[in-house]
Amino acid sequence: MDTACCPWRPLGELLVERGILTEVGLEMAITEQRRTGRLLGVILVESGRVGAGELARALAEQHGVELRERDATAAGVVSSSERGREHGSAASKVPGQDGWRRPLGVLLVEWEFLAQGELDAALAEQRRRPELRLGEILVSLGYLTGPELARALALQHGVYVPEAELDTGLETVIVPAAPGQHVYLVADVVFDPDYRPTSILYSSTNLLEASEFAMEHVDEHEPKAIEIQRVSGTTRETVWTYSEARAAALVASRKRPVETFGFDPINWGAS
Repeated sequence: MDTACCPWRPLGELLVERGILTEVGLEMAITEQRRTGRLLGVILVESGRVGAGELARALAEQHGVELRERDATAAGVVSSSERGREHGSAASKVPGQDGWRRPLGVLLVEWEFLAQGELDAALAEQRRRPELRLGEILVSLGYLTGPELARALALQHGVYVPEAELDTGLETVIVPAAPGQHVYLVADVVFDPDYRPTSILYSSTNLLEASEFAMEHVDEHEPKAIEIQRVSGTTRETVWTYSEARAAALVASRKRPVETFGFDPINWGAS
């Protein structure tokens, strides 16, 4: 993969680069993922190829937050000391197969990692600076520690990580997105009185993940309209839109050929 063209680092690639996983082990896990549809992280941990804590650290790194050994020196180090907030029985909070498609912020509030006011403030900051990922904002503002973010991301991907797996011997380091790296935002859209995006539902540096989330959101919640925005620095453009009214009009337009010909000529011959 050309990382200059696609700066998002896939989970498996990160694990192989860190020497945590072999290429053969990754290929076997991907084969099982394609066969079963299960999440890659769950497959890797259950097979014993990757530890739960190692998986959590790799997921946090995808969000711009690295957990490093304390003797590492780098700009952007944030204290990783625990704040003493109780999260309840985290083991019982592991979501189902589709849990990763739910917005991270919503899950963090449900699991009591965050207060709703903290999430609202972080989302407001992301609207102001959309090139930032939600995880790095939450850690930079002190609403989450690095280990908390890592554990929450692992939970989102179906893996429970005990607190002891991510001990206080780790430093939290914010690693800003590289210049030119794209961030994809899924946002609610309203048209009354004027067209404007409102709340950000999901963010990712991977377009495929953002697209999958958007389609799941349309199927489950039937929004009036949503869009995917591509953000790079101060540049923002809309790369995908969905409108309930436009979808209804498309369905209506396809009824007319059926009524005329007795079949749908658009799909004639399709299996």
